[in-house]
Amino acid sequence: MKKWLLLIFFVNIVFAQITIEPNEKYNLKKVGHKTYELVLNDVTQTIVRLTGKVESNEYERVEWFTEKKFKWSNGMATDEFKVVNPYTYSNKGVVNTMFGPLPEMKGRTVKITAKYREFKDTIFIKLK
Repeated sequence: MKKWLLLIFFVNIVFAQITIEPNEKYNLKKVGHKTYELVLNDVTQTIVRLTGKVESNEYERVEWFTEKKFKWSNGMATDEFKVVNPYTYSNKGVVNTMFGPLPEMKGRTVKITAKYREFKDTIFIKLK
């Protein structure tokens, strides 16, 4: 019985239960497996919608996070800046979140992970 449970768990992990797919209309250029390039606005925050698919028709809470923390300053105060909305909920297997890097982040690569239950998927966005 334990072997069957382990096999079922392994099959669920191998066949990803969540996938992230950047929305094509936001000028993200695919440059590799799970890697994209984004040309930033020189003056203001660049806004991009990221779409994910979960293999569940239930409302699922999806956590979005980056590997590194980013800081923002207005000259008087400095605070942590979340470049990706940290939580969203799926609707009929689709989940969306917003990614908003600042012009100061040009030259960096941001690793974004979406997770629900024990499943997760990761993409990389190079900021140009």
